[in-house]
Amino acid sequence: MRHKKITIAAGLFFVIQSALALSLSIPKSLIDIGVAKKFPKEKLTITLDKPVTKFSKERQKIELCGVWTSKLPQRSGDFCIDTQPVWNKEKGDIEISKVNVLKLTASDGKELSGTVTNTLNTTLLTLLDGTSVYHVPDMVGKRLDAIEVQESSFKLIF
Repeated sequence: MRHKKITIAAGLFFVIQSALALSLSIPKSLIDIGVAKKFPKEKLTITLDKPVTKFSKERQKIELCGVWTSKLPQRSGDFCIDTQPVWNKEKGDIEISKVNVLKLTASDGKELSGTVTNTLNTTLLTLLDGTSVYHVPDMVGKRLDAIEVQESSFKLIF
C-alpha cells in the first residue's frame, strides 16, 4: 500500500511540474525588428546591411542574409549565414551564435579575391556572433530552459 502511495505522489508531482512549465512564443516580426535595429554593422572597411531572416524548424537554425559593401577595394555583394539562437542569461537576451557562412557573392558577378573573401569571412563571424536579436522582458526573469525555432517564431521554454 505504501509503494502505491509513493507512486501516486510521484505521478502527481510530475503532472504538477508539467502543468507549471511555461512557454512564450516570440513572433518572427519582433525578431526581424530586433535584427534590423542592429544594422548597418561596420568593421574596418566592411559594412553589412539590409538583413532578412528565414527560420528553419527542422534544423533549429536561422538563416540571415543581407548585403555587404567594401570601401577598399570598392565592392559589394550578398551574404548569407546560418546561425543558432542562444540564451545570454546575464543580459536576458537571445543572441546569434555559431555563425556559419553559407554564401558570399559579388554584385557584379566577378569572383571575389582571396583577400576580400578572408576579410568578409572574418567580418561576418566577428560582427554577427553574439548579436542580440531579442531582449526578454525583465518581468519574465533570467531563467530559460530552451529556445525552439519555429517556422514563424521562437518558442521560449521556461
